[in-house]
Amino acid sequence: MQLALLIVNFFLITIISREYGAEIYGEYASSKSLSVLIGTAIVMSLALVVTKALAKNSEDSKFLFVNSYYIIIRNFFITLLILFPVTLLFQRDFSMTALFLMGFVFNELIHVALAFFQSRGDFVTSSKQIFLRTVFYGIGAWIIVLQGFSIIFLIVFQVFMLFLFFIIAHISIPKNEKIFKTTSTPNVKTNLQKSGKKMVLTTFSSALISELDIVLLGLFYSGSVLGVLAWSRRILEIIFQLLAASLDILFPELSKANEKSEVNSIRSKLTKVFLASFLIPIIYFIFKDFGNTIFISLLGEEFDMVSEYTYQILFCIPLMVH
Repeated sequence: MQLALLIVNFFLITIISREYGAEIYGEYASSKSLSVLIGTAIVMSLALVVTKALAKNSEDSKFLFVNSYYIIIRNFFITLLILFPVTLLFQRDFSMTALFLMGFVFNELIHVALAFFQSRGDFVTSSKQIFLRTVFYGIGAWIIVLQGFSIIFLIVFQVFMLFLFFIIAHISIPKNEKIFKTTSTPNVKTNLQKSGKKMVLTTFSSALISELDIVLLGLFYSGSVLGVLAWSRRILEIIFQLLAASLDILFPELSKANEKSEVNSIRSKLTKVFLASFLIPIIYFIFKDFGNTIFISLLGEEFDMVSEYTYQILFCIPLMVH
């Protein structure tokens, strides 16, 4: 599933970069990263909070959905009031950032609704929805880009898809499992906000690691250079996610292993992952000229420096993995 999502996302940023150019892609990437940082703070990881609360099967379970929706949407509208000066501070496009933030909010609302299924151990429903949403968006985005519509229209389409799948996810929850009341349940809102404030510290830290560098790059670079740097950073992220997926599988297995032979086998696999984190940047450095040819053929002449920057930042992989 994760591999399929990475492939679709790689395909999307490739066609966006090729058709709109490095300058527009740089603004697209930096505005999106800024919206992720802001969005992570305002949604307060309520999807995780709701999942945990539903798993306990408390008396207030049926009130969790509407109160979570209320908190997230309220925080979104409050944030819109200060978003313009924030985008001025970070030198980002207000329209793009606002639309991306709206999409982030709808995405969190989707996961709040899907928490009903995840709390019952049903991860298949969530995976199917995420996969279908990504595929439909990928096909739609491909058509929009090839038809020559603006980048704003593409982002609006993404927001619409997220809104549509939120409606589908919410309708999927059985009617007897949700109650639409907020005024009579202040304690539910209070508990959600308290838990969310604790949980958001972890998720915001992760968001800082993955998104802050692109936001900061936007402060010091602009035009096509920002697009090239953003592309190099995304390549690093894709490769790291592939390695991290292997670690996510191996570490739980290591904690469950009882026999010495099992432990040695898993340790051997972990060693191979760590060695790969060193070999990938070295191999890419050797073949960087060939990589440059591939990037130019995929993205266009504007991205002729992607390979040069990529081989340099790929040496961060061993540090990120370790």
